[in-house]
Amino acid sequence: MSLKRYWYFKIFLVIIVLTIIYQLYTNAYNQHSNFNSIPTSSNKRPRGVIVTLMRSTNQSMFLTMNMINSVIRFHTIDENSPYPFLIFHDQNFTSHMQQHIFSCVLRNNKDITISFALFNFTTAVQSVQNSQSAKSIQYRLMCRFWIYDVFYHPAIRNGGYDYLMRMDDDSYISNMTKYDLFAYTDAQKLDYVYRAAYWESKAEMQDILKRFVNISENDTPCIYNNFFIIRLEWYYKSEQVQRFIRELIQDDLILRQYIGDGCVHAEMLQIDNSVRSKHIFDISYGHNYHVMTAERKYWKFILVKDFYEEINRSCYQLTVLRESKPILTRINMTH
Repeated sequence: MSLKRYWYFKIFLVIIVLTIIYQLYTNAYNQHSNFNSIPTSSNKRPRGVIVTLMRSTNQSMFLTMNMINSVIRFHTIDENSPYPFLIFHDQNFTSHMQQHIFSCVLRNNKDITISFALFNFTTAVQSVQNSQSAKSIQYRLMCRFWIYDVFYHPAIRNGGYDYLMRMDDDSYISNMTKYDLFAYTDAQKLDYVYRAAYWESKAEMQDILKRFVNISENDTPCIYNNFFIIRLEWYYKSEQVQRFIRELIQDDLILRQYIGDGCVHAEMLQIDNSVRSKHIFDISYGHNYHVMTAERKYWKFILVKDFYEEINRSCYQLTVLRESKPILTRINMTH
């Protein structure tokens, strides 16, 4: 072989080797890029938000911090990035209250995200004198908030959330959950999850209900909805639910007459035949003196006189009722 042919052959081999190396590198890069930029549904974390409505009082501020502490301590999550909190308040809420919540909660967990949103809890509507309940207009505004207003507030509408979890200021998770509640709801493709039920008259909305369900066969309890998880897309896109809510809202019926938000939520699940809902029992949960231990279907009322006194220490302490006995459990949140 001549020297010239030898060098041609050598150059040819180098080109082939470089081509093979380039193709291997390109394939490996593409596979790596696709893996990171296109997450599978199994590892996609749902966008959940934990929402509460607080009063502009020191007691409500301490209760809210206690509720947040309970979620921090007992809500099982797979990642070190907890779900955000959104706190609604009225115009009397002060910057001092906001700063106190920030400083106490972030001292215990610097990864927590807390946002605050103003809502107008005033109305000129007068309640009907013969309304079946003596609930105040402020209480009725609260009910309307959890039936309608919260879902259309810009903080929720523009938040890009998949799920909303309600936790009242005086609610708390009292022991470790077995799973991430948002991830569970998403994996099970559920539209609505709740913990407990109760009984209350639905007389004030019977005329509306009969246009959606068979009244004679409708004997469902109301949802004890100081805790629930709802898939927001279902709420917005369910035609039956939206028609039902509009009828309750128009002419301020829901303010003139007392209509409990828990009863409305229960009927939302009845009028939409396609809804996927679940009544879960494996969460230890409390709402002030109403205690629900894991696997207990109904709540038990347990009065403990020192409960609210201990709540005042919520900047550094979590206080819960978790047994069927009048015994407080106090947990130090500073370590």
